[in-house]
Amino acid sequence: MRFAIIMMIAALMSIQARAQAASGSQAAGETRLDPAQIRLEIRNFEAVLDNAVTAVFSSSPFAIVQKVKGVYLPGYGMSFTFLINIHRALINTPFGEGRRGAAVTPEQKKRRINELLEKLTLGLQQNGGSFRQLRREESVTIVAFIEDRSFPDEANQNKTVLLSATEGDLEEFAGQANRFQEFKQRVKTIEY
Repeated sequence: MRFAIIMMIAALMSIQARAQAASGSQAAGETRLDPAQIRLEIRNFEAVLDNAVTAVFSSSPFAIVQKVKGVYLPGYGMSFTFLINIHRALINTPFGEGRRGAAVTPEQKKRRINELLEKLTLGLQQNGGSFRQLRREESVTIVAFIEDRSFPDEANQNKTVLLSATEGDLEEFAGQANRFQEFKQRVKTIEY
């Protein structure tokens, strides 16, 4: 009789463990995330950011080295990355290397980067309400890897810029163009 009771308890514990594993590692009270919805939200925001990058670098079609890629990180939020070359004067083609255009001044480079950051922040604010799968404490982060390489014999002046806002801030400022400056101050910007 004791053996049957022990086996029944072991079976119930096994069923409970399988049920918890099947439901994922979500804590009690958390809503279950929909992977298809997350992918859709990521794709939509990738397109927004791609449009912003393309608008700033439309005169330099070779500047965009890598299109925007997004990922959801459980417990953190969404992260979007891309790589651009702020001034690509030497272009590798199947026919050899080609030089293009005049040198870009440091002021022009700085203006392009500032314009890009402004457009990315604006895109973040305008589309902040579209992240339905994020919790208020999670963040949306944009990581821009900026190469500054003109010729092989010149020193690289690469930089990385991060823009990050919590879902709570995104919801609060979503679509409120008159509060853009206030939103811009809430966005964490790190440049190194």
